[in-house]
Amino acid sequence: MPPKRDYLTIGEVVDHLKPRYPDLSISKIRYYEEEKLIRPERTPGGYRKFRKEDVQRLELALRLQKEKYLPLNVIRQNLDMMDMGQLTPEVKQLANADHDALITSDDGPVPTEKAIGSIGISPETAKMLENFGIIQPIKTSGGKCYNSIDIRLMIIAREMARYGIEARHLRMYSTLAEKESTLFKQILYPIVRQKSDDKGQRIQEVLEILSDLSNQLKALLLEKKVKEYLQIT
Repeated sequence: MPPKRDYLTIGEVVDHLKPRYPDLSISKIRYYEEEKLIRPERTPGGYRKFRKEDVQRLELALRLQKEKYLPLNVIRQNLDMMDMGQLTPEVKQLANADHDALITSDDGPVPTEKAIGSIGISPETAKMLENFGIIQPIKTSGGKCYNSIDIRLMIIAREMARYGIEARHLRMYSTLAEKESTLFKQILYPIVRQKSDDKGQRIQEVLEILSDLSNQLKALLLEKKVKEYLQIT
């Protein structure tokens, strides 16, 4: 996790879980909170604080919905039973199943060879991702490493490769991100100039909202264009 902070923001939670739950969004997490499936703390400024146990509870709710096809009211009952120290059959099944560990930001940089081996991509693919500006290793006292964002990017690249999308095809995303960052920086600059204790938190919150809206917009436009090309409704 970020230095001097023992919790994640709502946007960071989305980033950590999205490789396994592609449809996860900030609005979906907020809806889960409204349905009382999760109960994150709030800062004095009203921002959500997701500690490790909150993230684990959220992922359990997501898995119960995705893998067990349970409605939200039944998921809430499962979680309430767990709070009382009783594990339902559905929760026991998930607890015994093999699944990936949560990606957390306090793991620190990961050596390049270890990251590549764990993710399951070739060194050549990683090098191509570097050349196309998708990822960028950092130098540490222990050698070249990748940070958590680059690791998630490599996971996404691996999954896209299953559909024939190669590293060279991802350059357009890097170019688009550069253009979008210029726009977002203009929007965030007035906040940067403010003198307040929670300025950093406010910047993060607005950036997360903008990113979520941008992702929704791109997904809908992409769906629209593909359907128009295939002449389907």
